[in-house]
Formats: sequence, C-alpha cells, structure tokens
Amino acid sequence: MYVKRKISFFCLILLALSIAIVADDSEELLRRIDTFRVPYENFLVRTQITSFEHDRVKETALFDAYISGEDKSLVIAKKYRTRGMKILYVKANMWVQLPNTHRPLRITPIQRLMGEASNGDVARLGLSRDYTAEALGKETVEGTACLKLKLTAKSRGATYHKIMLFVREKDLRTVKAEFFLLSGKHFKTAFYTDFKSLNGKNLLAKMTIIDELQQWKKTTIEYLSIEEKSLPARYFNKNNLVHIKGL
Repeated sequence: MYVKRKISFFCLILLALSIAIVADDSEELLRRIDTFRVPYENFLVRTQITSFEHDRVKETALFDAYISGEDKSLVIAKKYRTRGMKILYVKANMWVQLPNTHRPLRITPIQRLMGEASNGDVARLGLSRDYTAEALGKETVEGTACLKLKLTAKSRGATYHKIMLFVREKDLRTVKAEFFLLSGKHFKTAFYTDFKSLNGKNLLAKMTIIDELQQWKKTTIEYLSIEEKSLPARYFNKNNLVHIKGL
C-alpha cells in the first residue's frame, strides 16, 4: 500500500512538472510571436484605422497608443468622430473618458471601437500575458507554410475568448488569425499583410480584419510610426484621465 501511494505521489509530481513545462513553453512561444508586435517595454504607436464597406472607405481615424509594459496602455483619439476620447487599460480593466465628461466609463476590450476593430485591438498588442497556446499542427495559408495554434484566454483582460492563430513556420511571423466569441462563434478573421523594419526589428505594419457574417465589411489597422517613449505613472490612473492634456 505504501509503495502504491509513493508511486501515485511520484506520478502526480511528474504530471505537475509536465504541466508547468508546457505552460512555460506556451508563454515563451507567444513571447517570440510578440516580438513582431511589441518592440519596446514602453512605446508610442500611431495607429490609423480605416473601415470599408463594399471596398469603399466609410471612416478613417487616427489614435496614439502609449504602451507601458505588459499591463497598461493609454489610447488617445487624435482624429475620430469623438476627438480627444481617451481609453485606459490597466491590469485587465478598461475605461473610456469622453470629452466634456467628468467620470470615466468602464468598457471591455471586445467592444467595437470602429468598424471591425475592437478596443483591445488598439490597446492590447501583445499576446503572452492574455493567452495560452496549444499547437494544432501545420497548415498552408495562402501559399505560406504555417504552424496552427489555438490561443485560449487566461486573463480577464483578453480581447477574445479564443483565437486560431497561423504563424510562419520559419520565423513565427503572424499570417492569419480567426477570432471566436465565448459562444464558440467565429465572427472575425484577420490577415497580417505588411511588416516593416525599425531599428533592426521586423514589426507588424498592417492588418486587415474581415467580418465573417458580412464579408463586404472590413477594417484595416496600420501602425504608421513607433517610437520608444515612457509616460509617468500618473497617466495610467483612471482618476486622472479627465486632467490629461497635451498628448
């Protein structure tokens, strides 16, 4: 009996270690994928969003996104129907401060910002903090040999519940993503088409998101410029949003 218990205990230890190793491998894999999206710990990315219907431009907007580490970002609308709007993301919580209002409103990353782009598509660039990855084999996407990964949300602040991600086999550069709701519905697909070099880093420059239910609707997100930049901690406090000026 003692021997059986000892063997069972040893098996549990091995199982726990294997789970930890898989988790570590998953996080490291996503960190490598994130290198095409997140060039610095703290940076400013100027983002242009353009929505289309039947290949005609419906709306264009410009946002400055200040990214601070893995869990904070501040997005300011520079050109938008609500110019001066601010979106703050801090540790899985998100708020919007509208012009001429005194209190920020709580919102979610998956809520629509413009066209097919969600709040989290602009405010959350990295994947490693919010998702775990499971390899599902290999697949060819538009002539490119890819690894197929299933990303499952592990953070309350994740934009999507599940993502099927296709990355180039040779360097893990993202090619395509399929986004799923909690219900399991596949509702958006993104194609990552343009990359550019910045200070020796190969970075994502453009993605196109297509509505799976109304495929005549699509939205492009373009990263026009990226620069290393830090903001003081007070800028990432929701109570200070109304006072932020000059950015």
